[in-house]
Amino acid sequence: MIEGIMNYIDKEIVWAEGRTKAESSKYTTWSGGKNWNKLGGLSVSTYNHNDFVGVTAHTSDGRSYKRYFQIPLDKIEDFCQALIEARDFAHKHPQSNK
Repeated sequence: MIEGIMNYIDKEIVWAEGRTKAESSKYTTWSGGKNWNKLGGLSVSTYNHNDFVGVTAHTSDGRSYKRYFQIPLDKIEDFCQALIEARDFAHKHPQSNK
């Protein structure tokens, strides 16, 4: 949480940072329309009066405020459950990851 702002929360999930050769293999992809970028993480944030949670992409340049989407609060559990199911499917079928 950002200090001093009690009605705002901001959490980062980062798996790659910067432009070093060692970090390069850790990036996944982010594609939006004609744009393609390396995805190194996500920031999840909201104010306590919002009816959504914002998700901002992290590129090799850090947090990218131009790459952003929102999830309605009443769909957070569905979103998380879909991620968990996809993860579990990938773990059960490792040959498809090659």
